[in-house]
Amino acid sequence: MNDIEEVKRKLKGSGMKLTTQRIAILQILQNNKSHPTAMDIYRKLKLKQPTVSFTTVYNTLELLTHIGEIKKLTLDFERAHYDPDMSQHHHAICLKCGAIFDIQQSFELPMDKVTSDDFPLITGFHIDFWGYCGKCKDSVKDS
Repeated sequence: MNDIEEVKRKLKGSGMKLTTQRIAILQILQNNKSHPTAMDIYRKLKLKQPTVSFTTVYNTLELLTHIGEIKKLTLDFERAHYDPDMSQHHHAICLKCGAIFDIQQSFELPMDKVTSDDFPLITGFHIDFWGYCGKCKDSVKDS
């Protein structure tokens, strides 16, 4: 996600209102590395703004995704996670606790081996790694 002030300008330029709730959501997302779900953000925001609705949070996240300020990650089937880091990176997901970690390592793929007549133009890729985080790996060994 860009600087909050830049995102505010972008929202205003798109004709969107800058409500205190939207600004609070931007503040929660700024430099957030936890890949929160809409519910995570809602619970955090609800502590400061008890009248906020889940719909407001969800719609704001969808709007931010639509204007290219955050990425919507569908790493599990239960819920989407949101990532304010718009740089090209990948993710590792813990199979035990569900924590999501950024992987900044770049990977080279032989694109001529990946493309086909049915899908001739690939513009990017995302790799997910599944395993166990530092907190969970020892308990998995013991079981």
